[in-house]
Amino acid sequence: MSPTLHSNSDQALLGRRERKQAQTVQHLAECAWNLFEQIGYEQVTMEAIANAADVARGTLYKHFPVKEALIAYRFRQDQIKHQATVQNAALATPNIFDAFLCILRMEAAYAERNRDYIAPYVFYRLNNAQENANPFENDSFAPLALELIRQGQVDGVISMEQEAQSLAEKLIFLRLGTMLRWLRKPDTVLADMYTEMLHFFLHGAEGRTRKIP
Repeated sequence: MSPTLHSNSDQALLGRRERKQAQTVQHLAECAWNLFEQIGYEQVTMEAIANAADVARGTLYKHFPVKEALIAYRFRQDQIKHQATVQNAALATPNIFDAFLCILRMEAAYAERNRDYIAPYVFYRLNNAQENANPFENDSFAPLALELIRQGQVDGVISMEQEAQSLAEKLIFLRLGTMLRWLRKPDTVLADMYTEMLHFFLHGAEGRTRKIP
């Protein structure tokens, strides 16, 4: 057998394995989500998920070591699915404030629909801070925020005193803090809290009649 044929055969085998693994991961995630929706997230055990998916528990733990990882997978898939729609809607707005507001309101609507899952998801991400250290790799909001801030600097509506990436990182942490406040206050509306946060980010806390020394 020639080296080329051997290489092609290995690549085909690897491709089949990757597809099979992707199918297994998707099947596990769908079975888990169906259980979460049917009987509630807190009541579902990893054993119940493995039984529903008809796989050994070892197979489940290989791909998803904890329940929260299944939520993270589902949320990431939804982000990827809707990323283009969110971006197009934001870029169609007349100014940077409306662009950010569009993005954050769409995110807030999603969070409100999935409120029961947001707390375990957020704390899972925080507990795996080292793995999730770079938000620009695994959070669809981050690169879009960076793009908008860079454009805002070019247009002269955002200060050039700090680098765009530094400003984007600060906005990401403000967003996280706002979501944590929302989780602590069940009667609040996340979209309203995001609007308040956005005003603070774009306009700051400094008074308009007196400057901070």
